Amino acid sequence: MAKENFKALDSHSSKEQPEIYTKEPLTIFFKRKLNHDVLYTMINSKGFKVFEEQDYQKKHQDRDFEIMYVLNGSLTNTIEQNVTSFKAGEGYILNPQINHKETLDDNCTVVFINLSSSLLKKLMKNLKNNGPVFSFFKHNLSSDNSWERNFLEFTTRMPYLNKIFEITLDSLQQELVTPKVGSKYFQAGLVLRLLAELEDETYFHVTNISLDQSKDDFLVDQIIRLIENHYGDITRKDLEKNLHYNSEYLNRLLKSKTRLTISEYAQNIRIKNAEQLLINTDWTVQKISQKLGFSSETYFYHYFKRHLQLSPRVYRNKFKV
Repeated sequence: MAKENFKALDSHSSKEQPEIYTKEPLTIFFKRKLNHDVLYTMINSKGFKVFEEQDYQKKHQDRDFEIMYVLNGSLTNTIEQNVTSFKAGEGYILNPQINHKETLDDNCTVVFINLSSSLLKKLMKNLKNNGPVFSFFKHNLSSDNSWERNFLEFTTRMPYLNKIFEITLDSLQQELVTPKVGSKYFQAGLVLRLLAELEDETYFHVTNISLDQSKDDFLVDQIIRLIENHYGDITRKDLEKNLHYNSEYLNRLLKSKTRLTISEYAQNIRIKNAEQLLINTDWTVQKISQKLGFSSETYFYHYFKRHLQLSPRVYRNKFKV
């Protein structure tokens, strides 16, 4: 790598792409776009380092598993040949086989958590949780599956960020910066808490994507991702514009995989999100209708009641703890 600050991270690998290797079981990177440059902060057991340089744009692999989470703004990520945009509250988990690079938009802040295979094997040992995130790590840590090129993509279900996830992330950062007796145990527990938060279906929709899957399967994943990203407020024409495929073809494709049309799938997402917001927030019905893209509170009221046979207020009073 040309820049001195990156040289120590670039392992002399025989692979075609550069390989990032921190030589630490746990490292956290923060990147923040500042005009033409990026402010980098690297934190691990050796301390922390801050430097400002041009955005690193080489496609590379990581020796470790990498969790990426957008804290603010948005970025574009190139994962192998696939280009995907992520906004605040979204991200991915990559296994070490994946070539990738990211391009930050102005004022974007993103965090990367690099976890070594040795640390993850210790954390996963005897762990009974079999949700999508923990299953991903268990599967990819097996030597039988080390050749596979797959990753997890997580998108936000709700029009607000998961505060528990960000508080846990901040606690993990503090444990790394100020190590004390027992810090490694706290760090291990906080990593597991972060992974568990990503499995909370109230906040996140998690998709396991194989880079060796068929074109149709990849397209279905992208259709679902876009519908989730727009909280169900998206049309067939919007999908056609974003994915550059005929909307009728996309509709047939989704129905063949899920037995639901685009309209039916989007309606399910809108109703599910409305239910979660009524139960888990104190937002007014008017605010919920606005956040979910309904043209008016009255339209939302009739839409909700038509699908659940209960008005939003009655539903909240019945199910809110």
